[in-house]
Amino acid sequence: METEKKNAQLCFGCGQDNPIGLKLSFYREGDLFCGEFMAQEEHQGYPGMVHGGIIATLLDEIMANNLFDQGLFVVTAEITVRYVHKVPVGERIFLFSRQLDRRRRLYEMEGWIEDDQGRVLAQSRGKM
Repeated sequence: METEKKNAQLCFGCGQDNPIGLKLSFYREGDLFCGEFMAQEEHQGYPGMVHGGIIATLLDEIMANNLFDQGLFVVTAEITVRYVHKVPVGERIFLFSRQLDRRRRLYEMEGWIEDDQGRVLAQSRGKM
């Protein structure tokens, strides 16, 4: 297992040098890995609603970067997303992830997105 994160400054999700990227940043809070995001109009599918592909990207990023933060270089092997409520454009949302299990070289992760009231908007499971 590689333990060095590759140069990801142009990553669509977390790369800070990508001019069209999401420019996500993350922090650890207890046993949770966290982030925040506010979608703009260019991130919408239907008017006022964040596109499902962007939501999946947010969840993939919060789960993978949780492991990157621990010094592990991983790629996503599998991800499932459950869209619970619409994710609004122009409102701050909160991203969370935690590790559920590890089997040999495969990490099982959980991620979710909440609004500012703590309501779950989307959930995911991933294998990295």
